[in-house]
Amino acid sequence: MLCSVTRTHYFGEKRHDRDPGPTIIGTVRMYSIMRDDMKRYIRVMTMDGLQKFGATEKGAIPDLLQPELLTFSSDRGMMVCGFEEIDGRRFYQGWWMQWVSS
Repeated sequence: MLCSVTRTHYFGEKRHDRDPGPTIIGTVRMYSIMRDDMKRYIRVMTMDGLQKFGATEKGAIPDLLQPELLTFSSDRGMMVCGFEEIDGRRFYQGWWMQWVSS
């Protein structure tokens, strides 16, 4: 099922309500990876974009590390927060996710 994701922060700073930023549409999945720098497994939420003929490509937004569900409403969407890594630095990030009819 396709989701739309709107990121709520820009380099860790909350976006203004009048500037929500781009909405990206694709498929979202979650998995665990071993991080040697942290010496433990962490959860990762990632978004894959859709190409022609059903192929997928790496999404246009960074992965969300250590995601946590903040709010959920089956008829509206859900808010997930975590961290994203950009150029080796971690920034707080939120994803407002909604389901898209295909």
